[in-house]
Amino acid sequence: MFQKATKTQSRLRLALCGPSGSGKSFSALNIAQHLGKTIAVIDTEHASASKYADRFDFDTCNLTDHHPAKYIEAIKAAGQAEYEVIIIDSLSHAWFKELELAGKGFDGWKDVRPLERALVDAMLSSPAHVIATMRTKTEWVLEEYTNKNGRSCVAPKKVGTAPIQASGIEYEMDLAGELNLEHILTISKSRCPELSNQTFLNPGQELAEALSAWLTDGVPMPESGQSKCDRVKAARQSAGLDTESVKRLLESQFQRTSPSQLATEQVDELIQMIEATQPNAENPPTHADKVAATSATT
Repeated sequence: MFQKATKTQSRLRLALCGPSGSGKSFSALNIAQHLGKTIAVIDTEHASASKYADRFDFDTCNLTDHHPAKYIEAIKAAGQAEYEVIIIDSLSHAWFKELELAGKGFDGWKDVRPLERALVDAMLSSPAHVIATMRTKTEWVLEEYTNKNGRSCVAPKKVGTAPIQASGIEYEMDLAGELNLEHILTISKSRCPELSNQTFLNPGQELAEALSAWLTDGVPMPESGQSKCDRVKAARQSAGLDTESVKRLLESQFQRTSPSQLATEQVDELIQMIEATQPNAENPPTHADKVAATSATT
C-alpha cells in the first residue's frame, strides 16, 4: 500500500492575481515565453492579450461564453494540441458565470460546485504548464508619505485585495502571487521553498528559470498524460468494458475523473482491475458477469 516517496518532475500551476492595470496578462506571457516554445492563451478579456502579439509569440482562443464547460473544452483542446504552456486570462470570468448559474438560492450551488471542481481538475490534469490570471477586488486606502517640504501627508492609493474566484483556489496551485500597480509580484504561496515570500519586478525570465529548475528536479515524468489515457483505453476495449464502468472505478478507487490524473503506479493498478473483467476464451462471461466483476472492485 505504501512506498517510498520520490520527487517527480512536473508541470507548473501558477496563479497571478492583481487589480486592473497591474500587468497580469503581460506578466503571464513574459513568464510563459521562458517556460515553453508554444503558448496557448484562453482570452476572456475581449482579445486584450493580442495587444501583446508584437512582443510575444502565442496562439489565442477568444472565449466569449464563460461557462466552466467552455473553459474545460479549451484547456483540453490546448493539451491535445500539445501546447507547452496554457494561459487562462482570466479565470475570474468563470467565477462570474458560476455566480450567475447559482442564482440567489442556496440550492443552486449543488449544480455549480461539480462544474467548479471539474474546471480545477482540467487545469491540474493538463499535460501543459498552466498559468491562470485572476482579478482582485479593488479598494482605496490612505497611505502616509513625506512631501518635498518634509511634512507628513496622506494620499489615497488603489490596492487589490482578495482574488475574484472561489475561496481557496490558490491552494490548488503550485505557486500563487499578487501583482500591484507598480508591477511587483509578491509570492504568497509556494511549493517551491526558494520562492516563498519572494518579490519580482516585472516578473519574467528570472522567475521562470527558478521555476524550471524546481520543476525539472526529480524523477522523469511518464511520457504524457495522454499516454496514460491510451493505456487505460486499450485495456478497457480489450476487456469489453464501457467508459462508464471505468469512470466508476476511477471515482471509487482513486477519487479522480481521468487516468491522466493518476500516478503511473495507480494506472497499473487500474489496468489490473480492468483486466480482471476480461473475457475467458473458453467460457466467455455474460454482461451480468462483467458488471458483477466491476462492482466487486468498487
